[in-house]
Amino acid sequence: MAAVKLLGGLRNKVGAGRLDVDAATVRELLDALVARGGEALTVLFFDDPRATPTEPHRDLRVLVNGRSIAFLHGLETGVESKDTVTVHLSGARGYPGG
Repeated sequence: MAAVKLLGGLRNKVGAGRLDVDAATVRELLDALVARGGEALTVLFFDDPRATPTEPHRDLRVLVNGRSIAFLHGLETGVESKDTVTVHLSGARGYPGG
């Protein structure tokens, strides 16, 4: 299971600052967080929550081992059990903190 660190307001939405999540991709990991934190997270994580998510929301930052998924394979970035995934919001929807 990958270690997931949630920063800022996402801690409250999910109810934890750190979780272990079993997922093969970032998309699966975000889906697992949505299942835990409720559908309100879908709006925070994806551009159009009514459609099949193809892109992360512009304010969502996801890092796998300190590297942004924007520079990897986006939502299809692989996640392994030894990985640390950091998830946070930037801009007006998030707030600084860690």
